[in-house]
Amino acid sequence: MFLKIFKTFGVRLSSAIISLLIAVVISQFLGAGGKGEQGIIITTIALILIFANMVGGASLVYLTPKLPLKKLILPSYVWSFFISALFVGVLFLFPLIEAKYVWHVALLTLLNSFTSVNTSVLLGKENIRAVNIINFSQVALTISALLVFFISGIATNIYGYIYSLYFAYGCTLVMSVILLSPYRHKSPGDEPVSYTYAIRMLFRYGFMNQLAHITQLLSFRVSYYFLESFQGYDAVGIYSNGVSITESVWMISGSVALVQYSKISNTGDKKFNQQLSAELLRISLLLSFLVLIPLVLFPGSFYAFIFGKDFGDINRIMWLLAPGVLVFVNALILGHYFSGTGQYHINSIGSAIGLVVTIILALVLIPRMGYLGAALTASLSYLSTTVFVTICFCRESKLKLIDLLPLPRYFSGYYLSLKQYLCKNKAARDE
Repeated sequence: MFLKIFKTFGVRLSSAIISLLIAVVISQFLGAGGKGEQGIIITTIALILIFANMVGGASLVYLTPKLPLKKLILPSYVWSFFISALFVGVLFLFPLIEAKYVWHVALLTLLNSFTSVNTSVLLGKENIRAVNIINFSQVALTISALLVFFISGIATNIYGYIYSLYFAYGCTLVMSVILLSPYRHKSPGDEPVSYTYAIRMLFRYGFMNQLAHITQLLSFRVSYYFLESFQGYDAVGIYSNGVSITESVWMISGSVALVQYSKISNTGDKKFNQQLSAELLRISLLLSFLVLIPLVLFPGSFYAFIFGKDFGDINRIMWLLAPGVLVFVNALILGHYFSGTGQYHINSIGSAIGLVVTIILALVLIPRMGYLGAALTASLSYLSTTVFVTICFCRESKLKLIDLLPLPRYFSGYYLSLKQYLCKNKAARDE
């Protein structure tokens, strides 16, 4: 299991570096305003994708080991198409983005949601390697196409980014279909299952889980829309880069959670799942802290050099974001425990609390403090969600808060195991 985590982390680290390069390229070529447009576009795609994943996301991971795939995949595809089409009307009615981007956002979401269905099945099959390949390929293809469009002069505005997404999403969809093909005719058990039953199960397990993700994403990113409304695209661009760098530490807990969720979904031992989640949380907290410290210590001049002269305030944003980002590691790991055990309502409530905090504070702080107000709002929102989820986990597992902290006594065993492993390998080489 830990080998899978390390491999996943390696892929996510590589993906994070490439995502940073995408942000650098867009910031340097298009400035803060162009980066702000990109932030709004990708946030809106992510928002619609969560609604699409109400059927084809976590519920699919949970049900893949239990129901025939052919009864799960087709309803997930149909739902993805329906949601993408629905949001064309929604975005024209509620203009979160400019009208000229609406059809692009809808089509890109459709492509990505089909890929998400396929990767969810692969995750349900515990094929972490295939999921990692797809996720890495998507960002790698995006930066490759983006550089071609920008350097060649074919498309040097925000459409260069949009066309790059079309290329990357299209290629990874084809890739996911190929990687999924060996499983299409393999079904768990011999009991016949109707489409009606499968759809009911998809909605049953998907609705509450995705409700949590919807409220969570809104609590994460609704500040983008407030910023754009009160301060314009420039503020969104500066803030989004600060957010991207600070939240990059979540690639550690994300790598852990991906394997954790897959493991828990296939294991019925509740006590084991609780102990596993606590152990993985301690590791994630420690590693996240070690990564976060140097990121916030870089001066503003460093980030201005990397992204351009408009971005010198990024380190101030990061200082305000850092406390909330670090504590939210708890919510990420423990939230996947509750998802893996079918307790989606806890994540939904926790995310709803964070969203309420975000909306209230955003309306008060953003008009007065701009992107610094957005950063403070986000940090306090992360904290509120984390407090609720952690309390729920401690009550259920009978563990104390101190049991979840990365204290030295928990890591002595890892050190001894590593020492024994190295000594064993040395002895084998000497022979």
